[in-house]
Amino acid sequence: MCAMELSVIVPCLNEEANLPELVRRIGEVLAMGGIAGELVLINDGSTDGTARVMDELAAKHPFVRPQHHPSNRGIAAAWKTGVGAARGHLVCLIDADLQYQPEDILRLRRELSWANVDIIQGFRSAVGREKGPRYYYSRGLNFLLNNAFSMRLQDNKSGFVMCGREVLADLLDYRGEYYYWQSFIMVAAHHKGYTYKQIETLFEQRKAGTSFLANQPVLPTLRSLVDLGRAFYEYRLRPARTSDLRPLLDEKRPLDRTPPRPLWQRAYLDAYLSTFGATHWMMTRDVSTHLRDLSQSQWLSLSEMEDLQARKLRRLVQHAYKHVPYYRDRLNQAGIRPEDIVSLADLHKLPFLTKADVRKHLHFDILSDNHDKNEILRITTSGSTGEPFVCYADRRQLEFRWAATLRAQEWTGYRFGDRTLRLWHQTLGMSRTQIIREHADAAFSRRRFVPAFEMSEQNLSDLMDEIEEFRPILMDGYAESLNFLAGYLKRSGRKLAWRPQGIMSSAQSLPEESRRIIEDAFGCKVFDKYGSREFSGIAYECEAHAGHHVVAEGYIVEILKDGRPAKPGEIGEIVITDLNNYCLPFVRYRIGDLAEAMDNSQPCPCGRGLPRIGKIEGRVQSIIIGAEGQYVPGTFFAHLLKDYDHAIRHYQVVQAERGAITFKVVKGSRHTASAMEEVLRTLRMFLGASMRIDVEYVDEIPLIRTGKRLAAVSRLGIDLQSGSEGSALGTKPQT
Repeated sequence: MCAMELSVIVPCLNEEANLPELVRRIGEVLAMGGIAGELVLINDGSTDGTARVMDELAAKHPFVRPQHHPSNRGIAAAWKTGVGAARGHLVCLIDADLQYQPEDILRLRRELSWANVDIIQGFRSAVGREKGPRYYYSRGLNFLLNNAFSMRLQDNKSGFVMCGREVLADLLDYRGEYYYWQSFIMVAAHHKGYTYKQIETLFEQRKAGTSFLANQPVLPTLRSLVDLGRAFYEYRLRPARTSDLRPLLDEKRPLDRTPPRPLWQRAYLDAYLSTFGATHWMMTRDVSTHLRDLSQSQWLSLSEMEDLQARKLRRLVQHAYKHVPYYRDRLNQAGIRPEDIVSLADLHKLPFLTKADVRKHLHFDILSDNHDKNEILRITTSGSTGEPFVCYADRRQLEFRWAATLRAQEWTGYRFGDRTLRLWHQTLGMSRTQIIREHADAAFSRRRFVPAFEMSEQNLSDLMDEIEEFRPILMDGYAESLNFLAGYLKRSGRKLAWRPQGIMSSAQSLPEESRRIIEDAFGCKVFDKYGSREFSGIAYECEAHAGHHVVAEGYIVEILKDGRPAKPGEIGEIVITDLNNYCLPFVRYRIGDLAEAMDNSQPCPCGRGLPRIGKIEGRVQSIIIGAEGQYVPGTFFAHLLKDYDHAIRHYQVVQAERGAITFKVVKGSRHTASAMEEVLRTLRMFLGASMRIDVEYVDEIPLIRTGKRLAAVSRLGIDLQSGSEGSALGTKPQT
């Protein structure tokens, strides 16, 4: 793409008499405004000399780019052709009949810049306008549109608009069959949540050519009423299309090689999704759309996937600049305009985002000004840093997460409806309503939880009995918990009568020795997952186990070394851009982890076009032993203490002897003795009433090489494979 600002898109049907003046005046407008622009003329099956005149004008004027339809396909189809051919980051739609004045293009452009909205629409002034049948037809349709779709526009159906190219492409992504969809362009904008503004523009009667309404006004009127009913269904009654992958999938049509689900599992999934909204907060059964599209999009080629990411990145940056004051200020300070971001190669131009940035601006200017408070979820975590962190995610991002997780789970051979067993915290930190929904969802999805922090020598045998009785197809949980279970099986000599088909490991790094021990003990492959609370699953291993596939439809993952892209085999810093979360955009977010870069020029043996990253580093935790001998993964403390950010800014749990821990605390801004007593009571609930907890107030907890603080450090030297205290295998704390 060249650096071009504006593409003026003009559908033409039998307009040979108007074209020379149209081209002249638009050329003068571009010159007057100092605009790098082009005029995209679409001959929509004209039967006069329009095609010839277009080509002649293009030969004389390099900014004119003709496109030809062999037959008449309608204005909306012409707009789609124009968007596909457009090279400007802005597009302007205008009719060829010169009723709208080309000079007003400059006014629309100025207002789009000043008003900080997504779309500017010019409405027809009453000055000098004849009030014949066409006038009353237009006013009547405007009345119906405004009332049917709860809008209050002066001229709802006006097709004189200017917006970003990506915005117009999204508006043109409609599902119904229409005679004249162009009448609903602002309805689509309203429905899809874009911000818009109208300005009054001069309007003249047609001087040459013939309107399609002139000779047969009755038939177009009847068709418009039919269209109104179709649009009411699509934009008021039909659920919104939540996935933005469909246009590319319809264009590329990748061969879906996903193994089909058995009939009973398809029926089970459909039945489960019908109750999805009742068992999940913030999410609806729209996840089914994401799941369908993600199942197909994984088979796009790498270049097609990068094209998808570039499209979504451009839209995200445009949105962030217009609707998130934090990003607008940061980009202005860096001298960057949204149009400077064209491809993934431009990503490096954007500034980094840190946790400190989010904390500082969370209640000020980093949330978008056009989000719906009823459709965002507060997410609290302290992760592996020991420092509480709050962010927000919108409903669409949450639904995308769920679908991406199920897709990756099915890479293990699992299919929805199979039994799963999770070594996790099921309801820690949830409200009573959320707990009820979580239990219901677990029952409906045939998922059983085993609290990872309740494992001890005394109950491990019972846990193995439960696995054999429940017969899960998939097990997943904390890497250290799975590692510990495998060590128990090894030293006890017990052979399981039932073996799962796959194990998914997450939350901590997975050393190769630990992977081998787990696979030998359970007799199945381990599929490693890399994720975080901010984003959920970011990258997963597939059946080829040749790196972690990034969920590229939702995230761009950079691995940087010394500020440059890391070479294959190098370890670098992970930087993440979330392409879906519009309420709080994460653009080039420094998450604080390290990973190995891979050569993505060679496709994965599995055939998926998703890019890959290698071994994940920097997420190692330590297991803390409770007073009754229970083994508590270090990550557990992040979930346990995440709601005490007002009292504790940073913390670290250190264990140097059995039956005791040192709890290092950097006080929060609202630290009180009563809050600390509540924290200690909570800790003893899970570590045991007799656990000695020595509180040590400190000014700072040192960072490790990844730029994080370890939430838990064990100096007992636990051998996770043998369960004894001695030399740690592969999971030494990083200090």
